[in-house]
Amino acid sequence: MSNGTTRWVTVLLRLPVFYNVDAGGHRLPIEDDKFLQTADEIAHRFGGGTLFVFRQDRPRGFWWDQGVVDRDVLALIEVDVPDTSESREWLRGYARDVLRGRFEQKAIYLKFVGPVEHLVVTEEEIRDED
Repeated sequence: MSNGTTRWVTVLLRLPVFYNVDAGGHRLPIEDDKFLQTADEIAHRFGGGTLFVFRQDRPRGFWWDQGVVDRDVLALIEVDVPDTSESREWLRGYARDVLRGRFEQKAIYLKFVGPVEHLVVTEEEIRDED
């Protein structure tokens, strides 16, 4: 439980596992290093995070795009960030300026879920995180 000094939100970044359809109608897999690079950059910025890349039973995304339902197989990065305009603006710019190009997408969807309370459990003690 948090003592109220810092509010946190969890950000979910849904990333495609395959590139969009090419001229031949094929979807090539996105290279693993792109997911690892993204997770590493986010961890350096916010102190950690979790990368989920599903090889079996993949989550699927569905959305409307100009009157057509698009489908995708997704990976997920989850990160807790301070609930500040600075954090939100950094993530918005990162998605726009880095992730769209890296994953060759028209858009990157970010979902903010909160507030989040942190509880860190270690062998020695239990402490609240702010």
